[in-house]
Amino acid sequence: MLDRQVVRLGAVAWASAGVVLGVASLGSVNSDALALVIAACVIGPGAAFIASWAVDHGHTRRAGWLLLLSVVTPTFFAWVLNVPALVVGLLLVIAPQMVTDRSAVRHRRA
Repeated sequence: MLDRQVVRLGAVAWASAGVVLGVASLGSVNSDALALVIAACVIGPGAAFIASWAVDHGHTRRAGWLLLLSVVTPTFFAWVLNVPALVVGLLLVIAPQMVTDRSAVRHRRA
């Protein structure tokens, strides 16, 4: 089970890290690939931020697709940072019912 708030905050953290890593790597990119890398720096983290909003508003499968799209974020040497977004994105697409709202569960028990 995945808590909705954990997925939401994880997507924001991933987007923030993606922006930092992408922008930091722009200086080492060939001029031929610069436009592509800049586009990936915008599209990847942007998709992760929108995924955060989507999962918070109950659009779980859409959030999964957006997290899968966010994997295009250029991380170069830190490619392993893309793996959690890939795994969580796949889980949200394949089994969106795995996302729970623990705060609602706590309130029902009280």
